Amino acid sequence: MIRKIFYAIQFFGFYLFQLLRSNIYLASITLSPKLNIKYGFIQVPLSLKSDFGLLLFSNLVSMTPGSLVTDIDSAKTMATIHVIYSTSEKEIYDEVQKMQNKIKHFTE
Repeated sequence: MIRKIFYAIQFFGFYLFQLLRSNIYLASITLSPKLNIKYGFIQVPLSLKSDFGLLLFSNLVSMTPGSLVTDIDSAKTMATIHVIYSTSEKEIYDEVQKMQNKIKHFTE
């Protein structure tokens, strides 16, 4: 139980950093004279199995500026995420997997 509380606190710090980073990045896009965005939908594999973990994951991604979970397939293996800026799909995969792993530590 104490271990899960530790991971939840650790995840909270991680998420606050991601939220701050996304807000600064979105503000820079908004204030830039050029509209330098590469938006699109990507599908990412899901490693979370619990409903609470998936709910937390999709809500936290959607609350982060510039991203939105638009769909989770019925088998709960793939999620479709809309991103406002993507440098590479691998970078997004890595960030999504990192977030899922941190959520998994205290939800499963």
